[in-house]
Amino acid sequence: MSSTTLIRLGGLAAVLAGILRAANSFLPTDASGGAISILYLLTDLFILFGIFGMYGFQHQESGLWGFFGFLLATIGIVIIRTGTLDGVSLYSIGALTFSIGLSLFAVGSWRARKLPKWVSSFWLFSVIVGIFGYFVAGFSPLFILSGVIFGIAFAGAGFKIGSAMGGEKNSN
Repeated sequence: MSSTTLIRLGGLAAVLAGILRAANSFLPTDASGGAISILYLLTDLFILFGIFGMYGFQHQESGLWGFFGFLLATIGIVIIRTGTLDGVSLYSIGALTFSIGLSLFAVGSWRARKLPKWVSSFWLFSVIVGIFGYFVAGFSPLFILSGVIFGIAFAGAGFKIGSAMGGEKNSN
């Protein structure tokens, strides 16, 4: 399989991740059950594959910012999916790691100039809004808004990758 095809599939994963993440924002935070767990797993897998595609799309241009952002975002998703370790929930650590990674990745994307500037801006805005929504009492609707903003930006990045890679010939 060519690198172009893999990057395009990563773009498709980003679109799906964005749609799912935006939709998941409206689920109750204490929701549990098999269907919800599968939905969250699929969302995280699509986010992971989407990050791979986005990094592949702009890795040369995004420099160290993009690389470290990609690395931390990937590690953050893995930590989130680990769940607990010795009875301690790792979600907050994973979410923080992912947020820092996404912020660095946004800076790398901004510098790379291959994704629309609004995508990087939305990612950074979603991190700021999400922090307030998660930690400040009475601001929980901002956490929902953060997920929607993140989802829109992720899907937008995926659409850009799909359109940009659609005209390229397959290469190794």
